[in-house]
Amino acid sequence: MESYSIVLKPIGIVHTQASEEEIKNSYEGVGGYIEVFKEYEEGLDGIEGFSHIIVLAYLHRVSEEQRKVLKVRHRRLKRFGVRIDDLPEVGVFCTDSPHRPNPIALSIVELVKREGNILYVRGLDLFDGTPILDIKAYTPDRCIESIETPWWHKELVKRVKEKLGFASWV
Repeated sequence: MESYSIVLKPIGIVHTQASEEEIKNSYEGVGGYIEVFKEYEEGLDGIEGFSHIIVLAYLHRVSEEQRKVLKVRHRRLKRFGVRIDDLPEVGVFCTDSPHRPNPIALSIVELVKREGNILYVRGLDLFDGTPILDIKAYTPDRCIESIETPWWHKELVKRVKEKLGFASWV
């Protein structure tokens, strides 16, 4: 297998007043803004017409040790009182765990407004200072209407609904 070196340059950075604990303990995310660096501002032209955007970020605080994690449980749900201990540990690529070989996050956030190179958003699950790699408009053609998930995921959704009354992202 050939080894590749990939160098990505951030296009912006996350800003939020929310503490790390508030972000970790928020089920629906927090408010904040994305500062797109001035040299990329022109790439935002027309984005204000979209209600939601896809944000790709680099989870810069994931350690080398955490990058070796390949099996996880949905531990974040435990914070909300959802029972997970009887569900299987699964491969990291089945989850949105930040602990993964390439700590890249994909977040879909509500775009509240744009002011120049600043995008005000809601539903943010990224820490203050997180580098942004890319932004894409969230469009209806990205919505998949009929999907299949394994039994343990269906059980997670059921438990989140029972505990919190909704399960929009499980």
